[in-house]
Order: sequence, then C-alpha cells, then structure tokens
Amino acid sequence: MEKELIYIGPVNKAFKARDILKKNGFEVGIERGVRNNSKDGCGYSILIINGSASVAKEILEKNGL
Repeated sequence: MEKELIYIGPVNKAFKARDILKKNGFEVGIERGVRNNSKDGCGYSILIINGSASVAKEILEKNGL
C-alpha cells in the first residue's frame, strides 16, 4: 500500500488530526513541508501509513478539520 500525505496546515491541527485518525485505527505520522500552491507557506501534513487517504479525509472532515 502506498503512503499518502494529507496537507493540514498549522501544527496544532496536525496533532489533532493525528489523534483522531489513530483513534480510528490508522497508522499515521506528521511531516513538515511546503504546499506549493498555498499562500500559507510551510505547514504540516499527515502521513497515512496504512489505510485509505480518502477515508481518512472523510473522518477528518466529519471532525471539523
């Protein structure tokens, strides 16, 4: 399974997203990086190690992220 990144933004949101996804059975990490098409500059992304990134995105959206 391929690892995927979901851009989150600020570090506090990345930690919250990580915790939510871990509670839902995902193995995840946090990576710092630059989003090329963003005015935000650098931010943080969630690395999805196992599971579907699309399912992870749905879970995060349901939790307000």
